[in-house]
Amino acid sequence: MNWNTVIDKALEVLRNSDRGYVLMDMYNNILTPEEAAFRKISVTPYNALSFIQTQFSAMGLDISDKNVRIKLIALLEEFDRLQRENRGKV
Repeated sequence: MNWNTVIDKALEVLRNSDRGYVLMDMYNNILTPEEAAFRKISVTPYNALSFIQTQFSAMGLDISDKNVRIKLIALLEEFDRLQRENRGKV
């Protein structure tokens, strides 16, 4: 699994969560209650935040730590700034 996949899955979980929970089938596909009922698929409710924390922890990043999140945001902002500065120097 790569970072791009983990981030995409986390965003999907957040977009599809309802009051912090998502419904997932046995293959970790996120389903709406309507989809599950229509397709007669068994689903399990998952805590969205816990699911995301587990996915990132498996990749070695503890996003539950507020300091880590703040440092990550600072890193991304600095990276973007340097990219903008270097575009004009090619």
